[in-house]
Amino acid sequence: MAKKVDRIGKILGATNQFSVKTRAAGPLDLVQLREEIHERLESSGGRPSDPEWELRRVIPLKKSSWNFLRKKSGELQVNPGHLAAIILERGIESFKGR
Repeated sequence: MAKKVDRIGKILGATNQFSVKTRAAGPLDLVQLREEIHERLESSGGRPSDPEWELRRVIPLKKSSWNFLRKKSGELQVNPGHLAAIILERGIESFKGR
């Protein structure tokens, strides 16, 4: 990774180069999340769900995290638990890539 950063930095004429380990969330992330939710969740007469979900587990959360999920789920028109599952799966996939 360092070689790639050095090469790109040299091409761009940078005097200092560094890797960014995290990225900021922005409005486009919310748009992408909304699209992913609508692509993944299907209704078969009841509450929409992802047909690939095979397990249901109770996980501990801070009250502030649940309140955030409730607020965002209202904006995205999805169940807060489903939103939590999708965000958790995205996080797991990003860790797999490291």
